[in-house]
Amino acid sequence: MTCEQFETLMHFYLDNELSSAMKSAFEKHLSECKLCREKYDTFKTIITQLRESYKKIKNSNPAVKVQNSEQQMINTSISAYIDNELDLNENVKIKKMIISKPDIRNKIEKINSLKVLLKESFRKTQPTQDYSKQLLRKIYSTNKREHNKEIVLTIVSFIVLSIIWIVMLVSAISI
Repeated sequence: MTCEQFETLMHFYLDNELSSAMKSAFEKHLSECKLCREKYDTFKTIITQLRESYKKIKNSNPAVKVQNSEQQMINTSISAYIDNELDLNENVKIKKMIISKPDIRNKIEKINSLKVLLKESFRKTQPTQDYSKQLLRKIYSTNKREHNKEIVLTIVSFIVLSIIWIVMLVSAISI
């Protein structure tokens, strides 16, 4: 199993949706590749935390929902901060919050590591060449060759039919 295949299958492995053969190949690669093991651990931690947060929100009472609403506003602000979407005043507020609250700082570090991981994974999946242009050239050159063959066959057929017609004309005149 390649590292790219491994990255693609991480989500399915966590959800226990792999066949036994794929699961064993995944686990073998996980035990052998240090980089993929680190990516998997980070991914698993983030997914686990997201699932736990969802369960807490789903099972919470109305008083806690107000807290969750505030937490969601903080999370939205953190996300906007990471993506550089805040104005100067909001940016300063978030920076103060990051300095004063270690849990938020940890959350930002994890989000940043996930962001880097996703960018690296996406960069790996981009093709090194533009195969569509090569394919179109092949199709065009194949079509052009076939078209040229048709033209040659048409000309040859015309010449053969012309010769037959001339032979028939000459034989009719000589009779």
